[in-house]
Amino acid sequence: MDEGWEQLHPRRRNLIGALIALAVGATFMCCTALYNGTTAIGLANRGLTTDATVVQVDRFQRGTKVTVEFTAQSGDTLSAECTSCSPNLDEGDRVRIRYNPDDLAPGVEDAENHGARRVAVFTLVAAAVLLSAAGFVGWRLSRDRPPV
Repeated sequence: MDEGWEQLHPRRRNLIGALIALAVGATFMCCTALYNGTTAIGLANRGLTTDATVVQVDRFQRGTKVTVEFTAQSGDTLSAECTSCSPNLDEGDRVRIRYNPDDLAPGVEDAENHGARRVAVFTLVAAAVLLSAAGFVGWRLSRDRPPV
């Protein structure tokens, strides 16, 4: 490693490492918020609402995957993962969903749940917390500067 890095006080090195980790975490959270916000805006602007039937429920140790089948506006029968449907649903249950007819890749969401919007808001709050912590660490670094 660089000699300058080795000469830094261990606490200062820890603060710099924490600052880097917080910045990377905040960047990841901002990207996640951007993706989910874009999905939520797409569903809000172009989304269509319809009734769907739950055709498959996969329960895992850390979550549930709900697949629904519905008739699209074009008349085609489509199947997609419901990203915000309740994990308490069973096969055969009916649920009201919202989908983007132009792009089913991100899945569909429960019409009353607005899952993409909730995730976007949560990740923005997490990014704000991480950025605040990074600001605090930066402030600590500026206070702990050795005299020149």
